[in-house]
Amino acid sequence: MTMMLQRPDSTVRIEVLGEELRRLREACGLKLTEVVARIGISESYLSRIENGRRVPNPEDVAALLVVYGVTGERRLDLLTLAKRAGQPGLWQREGSFESRFATLKILESRATSLVSFEPLMIPGLLQTMPYARASLQKTLMLDDREGLDQRVIGRIQRQGVLRKVDAPRLVALLGEPALRCPIGGREVLRAQLRYLVEVSERPNVSLQIVPTSVGGHPGLVGSFMRMSFADRSSVVVLENQTSSLYLEDHSDVAPYDRAVKTLLTMAISEEDSVRFVAEMAATLE
Repeated sequence: MTMMLQRPDSTVRIEVLGEELRRLREACGLKLTEVVARIGISESYLSRIENGRRVPNPEDVAALLVVYGVTGERRLDLLTLAKRAGQPGLWQREGSFESRFATLKILESRATSLVSFEPLMIPGLLQTMPYARASLQKTLMLDDREGLDQRVIGRIQRQGVLRKVDAPRLVALLGEPALRCPIGGREVLRAQLRYLVEVSERPNVSLQIVPTSVGGHPGLVGSFMRMSFADRSSVVVLENQTSSLYLEDHSDVAPYDRAVKTLLTMAISEEDSVRFVAEMAATLE
């Protein structure tokens, strides 16, 4: 027996579960038709589960995991996710870096627009590799070279979403201190600022600076990313050292909508922002 969505939207949990089930199927080398024939569900139903557009019956998920050979703790985690799939919001505080990264990448790839605010650093979607390496090493206090390399590559790979055919629009709001903090040293920062000027020329990228002269503003609470979608409600992403929080209930997202509107009124224009960044890069010659 299958269950339809009880609301018009998907949820982060549904999308994460669907993507993981798709990945597991493909890792087994199985086609949709082969899987549905084994467990007695329709191909359209499984396709919509994998695309994050259907609340799955936990019993169906259990059957899929048997087919895919998933056992132990991973099986329990996915079954728990299936049971709570219809609940909005996700606090992803357990699991590996890869799982947290995968969730963020899934949502970014399906978004129609992104608004990022960073008060102290350049946002990950606009970082150069040297800047990404230096920022990750310092903020996460990583001594493991392999682990650091993995995170740097993952962050740079995320930027591919801005270059695809149906790329989302990115509005990058940066606090002025983000342009002045010499992460990685003078040369790394200069190259990073020059890259910001270059990437701002893309039609789907908008760069605006919130100057320190405006005084207090809602962005001082911390960085965030707001994602909008064509067929579901918005999601706000908050990240820290050990976890990622995905907000999608309207009461949680609304304050960030107001924060974005306020920050846009406080930020200098796109043209002046790009000029300001270019001038700052020139001072680092």
